[in-house]
Amino acid sequence: MIGEIPARIRERLAERSLELPVLGPPRYAYEPAVLCGDVLHVSGQISRTAAGKLLRGTLGEDATTDDGVAAARVCALNLLARMHEAVGLANVHRVVKLNAWVASSRDFVDQPTVVDGASQLLRDVLGDAGGHARTALAVHVLPQGALVEIDAVAAVRV
Repeated sequence: MIGEIPARIRERLAERSLELPVLGPPRYAYEPAVLCGDVLHVSGQISRTAAGKLLRGTLGEDATTDDGVAAARVCALNLLARMHEAVGLANVHRVVKLNAWVASSRDFVDQPTVVDGASQLLRDVLGDAGGHARTALAVHVLPQGALVEIDAVAAVRV
């Protein structure tokens, strides 16, 4: 990780009983984050908790909207950890865009509510810098059976 987490962000995490997870290297042949100029592209983060538990299933079949919201929050926390590893959270100027995929049954249509879990966590932790544009899509299945996967693009100070 690059530098300390800024005090205001540490406080916001603590108020929500959250800690940034320590994530290992990717299992496959890709970079967890790529910095191109002042734009950071963060690879998709699935709903795997810091303890290594994968939040799995399909919304509308064996998982509820609340399960999906919790999974999206895990993804957002993982995104923050990857951003901190790459450039340090002190250098994140603005989350620009999230792309989110939600494992959904044919009849499940509440993907925006699920992804709001991630959007709200980013705003809560980063303040105005956490506001972003977003896409929330339904998919039949995600890697390893995850409930949610989210990637991000962020403007950073270099």
